[in-house]
Amino acid sequence: MKRERFSAAQAGTQVAHRSFLYKAALAAGCLFFVLLVSAPAFALNAVISGDYQIQLITEPAPPQAGRETTLTFKILHASDNTPARGGKVLVDASGKTADIKDEVLDLDDILTFIEATEADDFGNYEVRTAFFKPDTYYIKLKIVQMDGEQLSQPITAGFALQVVAGSGGKLGLWVILFLAITVTALALYGAYIKRKLVSSDKTAFNFLDIPWFKGLLTSKYLQTALQLVFLVGFGVLMYLAFFDIQDGGRNLATKMVWTIWWAGVIFTFVLVGRLWCYMCPVGAIAEWTSNAVKPDRKIPRALRNVWIANILFLMLTWLDVQLGVVRTPVVTGVLLVILTLMAIVTALFYERRTFCRYLCPIGGIIGIYSMFSPVELRSKDCGVCKEHRRKECYTGNAEGKGCPMFEIVPRMDSNNACNFCGECVKSCSKDNITLRFRTFFKDAWTTRRRGLDEAALAIVLVGVSIFVTGDMLEPWAGWMESAKALVPAEALGIEYDYTVEVIAKTVLFFGTAILLIPTMLLLTAYLSNRLVGRENSLGLKDTFVTFGYMFIPVGLSLHLAHNMGHLFKESMGVVPAFQRAVLKYTPFNAGEPNWQLSAVSLIDASFLYWLQMFLMLGFYGVALYAGYRLSLNSYKEKDVAFRAFVPMAVLSFVLMMANIYLLNLPMAPRHGH
Repeated sequence: MKRERFSAAQAGTQVAHRSFLYKAALAAGCLFFVLLVSAPAFALNAVISGDYQIQLITEPAPPQAGRETTLTFKILHASDNTPARGGKVLVDASGKTADIKDEVLDLDDILTFIEATEADDFGNYEVRTAFFKPDTYYIKLKIVQMDGEQLSQPITAGFALQVVAGSGGKLGLWVILFLAITVTALALYGAYIKRKLVSSDKTAFNFLDIPWFKGLLTSKYLQTALQLVFLVGFGVLMYLAFFDIQDGGRNLATKMVWTIWWAGVIFTFVLVGRLWCYMCPVGAIAEWTSNAVKPDRKIPRALRNVWIANILFLMLTWLDVQLGVVRTPVVTGVLLVILTLMAIVTALFYERRTFCRYLCPIGGIIGIYSMFSPVELRSKDCGVCKEHRRKECYTGNAEGKGCPMFEIVPRMDSNNACNFCGECVKSCSKDNITLRFRTFFKDAWTTRRRGLDEAALAIVLVGVSIFVTGDMLEPWAGWMESAKALVPAEALGIEYDYTVEVIAKTVLFFGTAILLIPTMLLLTAYLSNRLVGRENSLGLKDTFVTFGYMFIPVGLSLHLAHNMGHLFKESMGVVPAFQRAVLKYTPFNAGEPNWQLSAVSLIDASFLYWLQMFLMLGFYGVALYAGYRLSLNSYKEKDVAFRAFVPMAVLSFVLMMANIYLLNLPMAPRHGH
């Protein structure tokens, strides 16, 4: 049965649907919030030693390097969970116990024990200390007296404690203050402009009504100037990648590309769509080459999708998993060279920005993530466009070249390709284009151009995000040892441990990204079809494609939260890397590099944690809302739409819980694991 949309007569029922959806989303959100709030509690260390149950609680949680930490040991009688009082508790927090065996050495001769203070009547004993670097510390506790009586044999317990990089302190506060002032200023300016320019016709505010903004967008020089600036920076980073120190933590190229650019540019997709493509140096080289050669070929119709881009992105990610692109400057340099050559060769044979639209390894991911953006460029009135046969927004004229991304504005109903270059605004003789705000992720349920290539990428990105995040966690080494043990190395005649690791990682990566997670959606689509009945079924493929878009926020949320951690925790490391490069390659003095900045976080670790959690919660709500709207648009009856939606909501919950679990595990530094 083909997908059907509601008729005008049925439009009134949407109010009831939305009321139900709001209640369902509120209930799901409450449950999700309870899980989030309770999540840190699972991080408490708890052991039973002798007749006592002992918990270790830290403040702050997790402990931060360079900041005073209060270690609270809650000691209860194991038999009845009553507080153990009147005790003498000795604690060593030096971390020296990592390689010490109690049965071989006398700990009293090696460790530095201090006596904990009995803090209250609830069995809490406290010690204040400080940890001077991010690391795993091993805390040793010895109970020598309890309930006022000396123990004949001291009771000991040990805890592993993960200490994270310290926050930037006042620097973090200045960052938050700057963001708050910026948001306030933008809100006030927006209100002022709206008061001055918007009429009472209730139409959406058009940014192109602001003269200076339209002047910037239609400027002949702004885009070229930005492209040149980024191209120079691109060339400098490429040189450093090949010829500077081959230490990913100290080479400015790897720090800028993977800690600043890649971690930060993802947020631009969410907020302003493909704006990065507007100034991308690789895209600029492709466009300039095409303008010079003027090829008139179009890429074959069978390739006018993002399948090639999807495959290249998967291979690029797999390469990082195996070779550590983000940690190896020369590999980063080789990658940049390959991308540039691909763009040039494509531009020699195919018109406009064919490479950017169909072949760029991150073009597909940029496209579907841009669907989330609250900004869109569209026709003001499609009726005007229909009567105007010469589509100047595409063909161009003396004022503008026409869309380099092969878009015809009146047919656009998603942000997937638009990079806000302004060429259509320049060339539209009818002044019939608007740049406006809209609902987050509206494209998901309004676009008519949903395809298997994008739906597959959406669900594959969930698996990729899960795997890549797992690869950067502290427990990863243990997980990999378990995976390697399953590889029949002897039967395959494999002698080298590295080969076994490559095989294990490859199987896990592709098994997760293109087998496990997509299969989960495929099975859920099958269940959804069974629940709606044969007469209402969309078919397995159409159900997979339709609801695949619902999972864009699920993968995007983990991608954002994961990179938010890198951006705030590791971006200060760019400062000494920049100082080092300036001192080595220029006659200028940028100061002596202070590599301790690499361990400084811009914001408090606990604040970052809650930012990540609330981001996940918000995107989960958007995924549910989008899924329900997709269901309403695909089925004629609301009861059928509800039955189709339920399995998808369950799957999104399962995947989001997996994301939350991973984010609650300690993350290793990007250049140090």
